[in-house]
Amino acid sequence: METIACPDCDLLQRIPPLPVGAKASCPRCGHALATRPSDPIDRPLALTLAAAIVFIVANTSPLMGLSVFGLHASTTIVGGAYEMWLQGREVTAAIVAFCAVIAPAGYLLVMLTVLLAVKRPPAPHWVGELLRWAHHLRAWSMNEVMLLGILVALIKIAELASVDPGIGMFAVGGLVVLFPAIMVIFDSREIWQRVQWADTGMPAPIASPGFHHGTATTTGAALTAAQAGLVACETCGLLSGPAGAAESEHCPRCGGELAPRHHHAIQHTWALVIAAAICFIPANALPVLTTNTLTSSEPDTILGGVVFLYTSGSWPLALIVLIASVMIPLGKLVALAYLLVTVQRGSLGSSRERTRLYRMVEFIGRWSMLDVFVDTFTVALVQLQPLMSVEPGPGVLFFAAVVVLTMLAAESFDPRLIWDAGNPQRGGDG
Repeated sequence: METIACPDCDLLQRIPPLPVGAKASCPRCGHALATRPSDPIDRPLALTLAAAIVFIVANTSPLMGLSVFGLHASTTIVGGAYEMWLQGREVTAAIVAFCAVIAPAGYLLVMLTVLLAVKRPPAPHWVGELLRWAHHLRAWSMNEVMLLGILVALIKIAELASVDPGIGMFAVGGLVVLFPAIMVIFDSREIWQRVQWADTGMPAPIASPGFHHGTATTTGAALTAAQAGLVACETCGLLSGPAGAAESEHCPRCGGELAPRHHHAIQHTWALVIAAAICFIPANALPVLTTNTLTSSEPDTILGGVVFLYTSGSWPLALIVLIASVMIPLGKLVALAYLLVTVQRGSLGSSRERTRLYRMVEFIGRWSMLDVFVDTFTVALVQLQPLMSVEPGPGVLFFAAVVVLTMLAAESFDPRLIWDAGNPQRGGDG
């Protein structure tokens, strides 16, 4: 059996050998701790190779084309970011390029390298560093959000001219299917079992008498890693100890920094939440797009875009944009502030529900990028001078800042702090 600490609530428990297709979850907070896929190496490798091929097609083929009065225009993913750069919105262009091109490409490259490196164990210790990068790059790879943004932009532009979907759009749809499939059948625990340790020294003993554990239920007094004087590596999950001595040390298996809790998690999260709240006001008050024609120039805010979609008969998309661009960012700010206040007050109740709320905030954060993608591809496609053109407004930069800041805030928050209030021995310096 493997002894681990839940990354969300720090509960110590043992994972028994799992049958194929089974999943082990934390009995206290419900976090999925382990799965057992039927083929943890070859199937993810095959899907990653397929995704890499589709990714190349998605980035070299036009997403959609525009035709009006004999004028034609088309754009690719990179072309959308480049046009935003030419229009003077360099920061927004960099964010779009990172989320739509750099992060997905980096994730696929890292996954290919890792899966090929572990084909013949023991795998080199640098695989651990790549796995850390894979986790972060996947969080910022927004293929599904980009595809929905392309569809919304297509519907908005269809009111102005004839729009035809390109091969690139269908390739992005393929990536939306392949990326989650890779995540579902990829088992990082299998990788770590094959990795050669970064240090020849062994970690401190991780067994502690008197605690009971299981994959679905616990009996007796629950014991956390912090209470046992242990610290779990956030990269590979290896337990080391004692926690007090491990703060300035590194994991003997992957070389990652060890700390009982995220350093200054509360302060960092508050700073990011406040900064996002400040940016949220101009993001909704300032225009995100300006449509120029031969006779007029009309600015468009986020709410104005929602009204346009609704009045044009696309009320389902209007609702999606309203939720993703207004309600989700505001909800994330309120939810993160609530979590921070309850942690600082040492609230004991509803720990499981607050942990679920944190997971929801972390999951939906990426969908706020929808309006940024809509604006990017609208600007890239509608450049039919002198008949009509669309320029990005100052609001798009503030809105992109809100999305990035709230995602960083969710990453900096440590959900284990939610459970520390009910433990006699707290885990760190939150």
